[in-house]
Amino acid sequence: MFKAIVMEIKENYIIVMKEGGEIVRVNKKEGLKVGETIFCLDEDIYNVKVESKNKTLKTWLIPLGAVAALIIILINPIFNMFSPSLNTTYAVLTFDVNPSIEFDLDNEGKILNVKGINNDANMLNIEVIKGLTVEEGAIKLKEILTSENYLGNGNSILVGFSFLGGDNLEYEERVQNIVKTTFTDTNIAFIKGNEESLAKAEEQGISLGKYEAIAKLDEDGVEEAFENLSTQELLDLLKANNSNVFLNEDALDELQDEIEDRLEDETEDKEDDDHEDYEDEEYDDHD
Repeated sequence: MFKAIVMEIKENYIIVMKEGGEIVRVNKKEGLKVGETIFCLDEDIYNVKVESKNKTLKTWLIPLGAVAALIIILINPIFNMFSPSLNTTYAVLTFDVNPSIEFDLDNEGKILNVKGINNDANMLNIEVIKGLTVEEGAIKLKEILTSENYLGNGNSILVGFSFLGGDNLEYEERVQNIVKTTFTDTNIAFIKGNEESLAKAEEQGISLGKYEAIAKLDEDGVEEAFENLSTQELLDLLKANNSNVFLNEDALDELQDEIEDRLEDETEDKEDDDHEDYEDEEYDDHD
């Protein structure tokens, strides 16, 4: 994966400049603008044959429309010295109830952008969240979801989180605490991802949290994945699946079996403990 600036938008591809200054062509994506920062995978690079030396020369000519973008690129580092968090996505936070919603956060926890990932989310007035702090945004999102009857019916929330660079444990814990203290009456399953899974989720048109849940519960590793989760996390996952259908039938059966086995084991352990306590009390009475 590499970070790049959109230089020019062509009919079948776009021209971008990578962080090191290399100019490459990548497959065209809708909704992009000149000067915008994007993340690309190696497979996104556009396949084109250079038929002549003249054509090779043309690929190195910077179109007039890209000059303005280049100036922005040169100015931005200087400007960002004074405003390091401005228009720079530092982390991504996603929420799945039935609507799938994404927050793009800067390094101070301000919401730079908010978007709906599915049709249910696009029906909500989530634009008002943009510009708020992550705490204010979480509270506002809860108000919106509650008013539209997405919360309060035993629904769970699947929360996805990822940095776009190195990890920051203090920042991550702050976000987790904000989510937990805001949605106090709701079961929450918190799943962390990375830049690669973020790009894959975007390709598939789903949230980061939903993509990570699917990736962790694929057919080859579903049993092992369940074994590494606590009973409460398994219950949260089951509840989240009831309102967000992302587990296939086999994985859902495996999840339900694992929960039943866990609950049976915990019941047996409790009965054994109660029996031992009773025997201890009876022994003390004889003394």
